[in-house]
Amino acid sequence: MASKNEIAALLRKYEEILRLRRLAAAGDVGDPRRAMAALALEFPGALREADALPLSELEHRVGALRDVQRALAPSALWMDAITRFHALTRGALCAKAWLRGRRTFDEEATRAFTLDATTLCYGTDANAWKDDLARLANPPRGRVTDLVFERLASQLGIELEEAKRLVFGHRVHGALD
Repeated sequence: MASKNEIAALLRKYEEILRLRRLAAAGDVGDPRRAMAALALEFPGALREADALPLSELEHRVGALRDVQRALAPSALWMDAITRFHALTRGALCAKAWLRGRRTFDEEATRAFTLDATTLCYGTDANAWKDDLARLANPPRGRVTDLVFERLASQLGIELEEAKRLVFGHRVHGALD
């Protein structure tokens, strides 16, 4: 399950998304690009959530995360899924950037990546992909996200569609877990 630090990070993310959505709804004419870019860097996929999730779902997530922080409720599966999704996606994108179009891989390339990963912006997250560099270089349907969801589903021991629903779906009958 998600750690206290991960719960705090998710709460910060959803509070920021809510803030931005409320400003937009109020007709704020400010430029949100810097805040949105920061969200996207730390939490890949957050902009999709900001666009797709209803305000009521965002408010629900903030409330649920606050309850976990206050020890009023246990961490839910969706919290763990989203935390893992962000880490996997950050790592995959970081590793993909390191690849710079490279298409062939051997032990030497993997060793070079492992050494370089320590200097990358999200090196720990990127290093988790060291054994899958060839697939990252040429992901299914050309989409790194497909690999991320495949790995997320495997880590959580759930079906692929369930992993997607946990990350980007809407609550079903009042619960996402």
